[in-house]
Amino acid sequence: MGFRYGFKANANRIALKVRERMGLAPEAPIDPLEICALFEIEVIGLSSLSCDASVFLGAESSAFSAMTVPCGLHTAIVHNDSHRPNRQRSNICHELGHCLLGHQCTPPLTPSGDRARDGGIEAEANFVGGTLLISNEAAHHILREGMSPGEAQREYGVSAEMLTYRLRVSGAYIVASRARRRG
Repeated sequence: MGFRYGFKANANRIALKVRERMGLAPEAPIDPLEICALFEIEVIGLSSLSCDASVFLGAESSAFSAMTVPCGLHTAIVHNDSHRPNRQRSNICHELGHCLLGHQCTPPLTPSGDRARDGGIEAEANFVGGTLLISNEAAHHILREGMSPGEAQREYGVSAEMLTYRLRVSGAYIVASRARRRG
């Protein structure tokens, strides 16, 4: 599925604007919880709910990742706090993507009980979420500084898959390859 023209560049502009509002450099790592605090979005771990959340989790406690929930005039992100820390960060950034793009909150289930899902909206939130974690500038910084994959994963709090994805879609691999050929 392709994005509308200019969407990826706009996603990076969003990530840079967030960093700027937080007083961070364009290549700086971010803390999703600090972004939520900046935008007054409450973050709620599934384990802190007073109900039996096992119905959301499935047999392996991983079926549910996160969702954005309107709470009156405020917004909350409910997330699966049993996931690994890097996955939690990614889940929260995905939900922040929905918020920053102005996506409307919709019921998670259809009237027949099936999961309601708009693939285009989810893809947009995924892309913005990844860009929040590693902006294009951060991806280029990682390769320019010669950071090992492990160092970059720790610095930016991401999985190996997210790191590889962001280095690829940001164009950082291509720019680094050209620089090596020239130099």
